[in-house]
Amino acid sequence: MKKPKKLWVSILQFFLGVLVVAGLGLLLVYLLPEPQGPDGWQTIRPPEEIMALLEVEQTIWVGGRDGIAVIDRATGDLQSWIEADVPLRYVSGFAADANLIWVGHEAGISVFNNGQWKTMTMPDGLHGNQVLGVYHSQDSGLWVGTTAGLAHLDQGHWKTYTQEDGLASNTVSVIFEDRQKRLWIGNGVGRDGGLSMLEAGQWQTFTVQDGLPHHMVNDIAESADGSLWFGTGFTIRGGAAHYDGTTWSSLTRDDGLAGEKVRSIFFEQPQIIWFGSEFDGLARNDGADWQIFTPKEGLAGWEVRSMLRDSRGDLWLGTEDGLTRIAARALAGMARTGE
Repeated sequence: MKKPKKLWVSILQFFLGVLVVAGLGLLLVYLLPEPQGPDGWQTIRPPEEIMALLEVEQTIWVGGRDGIAVIDRATGDLQSWIEADVPLRYVSGFAADANLIWVGHEAGISVFNNGQWKTMTMPDGLHGNQVLGVYHSQDSGLWVGTTAGLAHLDQGHWKTYTQEDGLASNTVSVIFEDRQKRLWIGNGVGRDGGLSMLEAGQWQTFTVQDGLPHHMVNDIAESADGSLWFGTGFTIRGGAAHYDGTTWSSLTRDDGLAGEKVRSIFFEQPQIIWFGSEFDGLARNDGADWQIFTPKEGLAGWEVRSMLRDSRGDLWLGTEDGLTRIAARALAGMARTGE
């Protein structure tokens, strides 16, 4: 008669089997080639957890949780990771001015100038080290969004604006200047959101009572006619707001958006606009029809956080799970077919 196994032996064998299967699965993930989308689409990993994109000569700088990855613009190959004077983690945004590149991250604002890095923090005049947004204006200079207000670098000195000055929130993650030289400020991080606008030294605040679909503002873009679009929302609530200078209107999933929370907005052409969502992929509208893209259609991840059209005409999409590049010829094909 065969002696039965002890219970602990059976349990051990079960868990060893689970570990072997899991290990083989991970090995296949790393060994198998990265699945690609439709013709003209490319998925690039690493990096993952992408927040910001910038074209620098023949490369694309990709900023996010792990720092700045330098991607070859032509091939999509990862060239290197940038090393600055401080560790670059949770890169939130880029701004460029002539030979200067400004980088916002969790430990301050860093500037790259002639091959050298310099980082500025609270001892240099910032009110908060955690930088959530960066914007450079040819007229007014550098603006930096922090968790402690909006900082403006003017002739080497920092001036900070807070709720006491008229901001809707001391947390600033979105900064945009329109063609009328109005500065728009949003908070897409904290629950005390809202939208602020600085014009001729005076602040004005817009809320859901004025027409915003949600008080948290995640992105701002300007159309060819000068009207403004605002990506708003948190979790499963929000939408895209349109402001023509007088009247507010909004779009939701019922109108064609991929999801309620709009994470990013980009104009491919005057009549073609892309809306990135938080959880539901990407929506493209050509003025008449909508098309939705998710990982099933070739998108790297579900959350489109940043979009960039490079000088070759390729569209780069930064997500929570890698980078997608859509070649210019693929975009032209969409326009011809009206997809």
